[in-house]
Amino acid sequence: MGKNITIRDIAREAGVSISTVSRVLTGSANVREDKKKEILRVIDKYDFQPNMLARSLIQTQTMQIGFIVADICNPYYSAVFAACEKSANARGYTLLMMDSFSEQTKEIELLEKLERQQVDAIIMLGGSVDSNQEETEFKAKLRSVNSRIPVTMVGNMEGTGCSRVEINGETAMKKLMAYLVSCGYKRIAFAGGKDSVSFTAWRKEVFRQELERYALPYCPELDRPSDYNAEEGQRTANEILESGEKPDAIIAINDFAAVGVLRAIAEHGLKVPDDIGLASFDNTYIATLLTPHLTSVDYGYDSFGEKIIGVTIDRIEGRETPEVSYVDSEVVVRDSCRPLA
Repeated sequence: MGKNITIRDIAREAGVSISTVSRVLTGSANVREDKKKEILRVIDKYDFQPNMLARSLIQTQTMQIGFIVADICNPYYSAVFAACEKSANARGYTLLMMDSFSEQTKEIELLEKLERQQVDAIIMLGGSVDSNQEETEFKAKLRSVNSRIPVTMVGNMEGTGCSRVEINGETAMKKLMAYLVSCGYKRIAFAGGKDSVSFTAWRKEVFRQELERYALPYCPELDRPSDYNAEEGQRTANEILESGEKPDAIIAINDFAAVGVLRAIAEHGLKVPDDIGLASFDNTYIATLLTPHLTSVDYGYDSFGEKIIGVTIDRIEGRETPEVSYVDSEVVVRDSCRPLA
């Protein structure tokens, strides 16, 4: 580095955020002693003066947060993004949304692009951060970028050093199963989701555990994987309904897939909820557009967005954050299920 060193350069070498360097220079807030020593070491190394660094800060702060979403057409992702944008704007930040189309090579490309644009942080919603994978190029890239720019993932990939915000999937499934059992449903099917997605795999595991806990039968024919859209929901529901093991109720992996499940049920001459119950996850706007209105698990999107943005800004400003922050849920009961008794 030469005379044109910036506060970003110092933050990168010291392994901290730009705001943390700024606080050390201005003495405006407490900074952990080990971080402070490392920042001062880098400043001394390049014999840089605080007033020059302050000018550099003005040049490099963008008040922009990159936001990489797996599929903005998915109503769950669009609902989370809208909540995050509302919270970020209220704090003076702008979100730069980019769609990765659930392609890992695109995710890497967008991480690199946002870093070049010198955003203050990056949020990743869905996609590879939700997948079961060992060491990969993507994981290495994520770890590398996070060492220079705070990265928050809405997913459960471990071993990257990123802050994580996760839905408490175990609690969500238990609440939904408790409701369905209280209605008297005994043969419950699960439609949708990929086993390669760690959040889905864990949700399915809890589904099986809950069947066992309530002494209900588990039939592999009623547990079908698929993608997360209406077409795949319809295909999966057809497989379930044609398996010879007719369920009392079907859980769809999300509201989007539930659209297809409802269509398949109708094509088989059955009605919801008279002949079969239907419930899903995400409680997006789709839930109240369907007939009957859909029982769905809600995550409180406003507080969800505030938590994601709060964790991200804490990272930007150098405050300590938990490794994982959890989002709770509740079952919103509507007309697609009914008591059987």
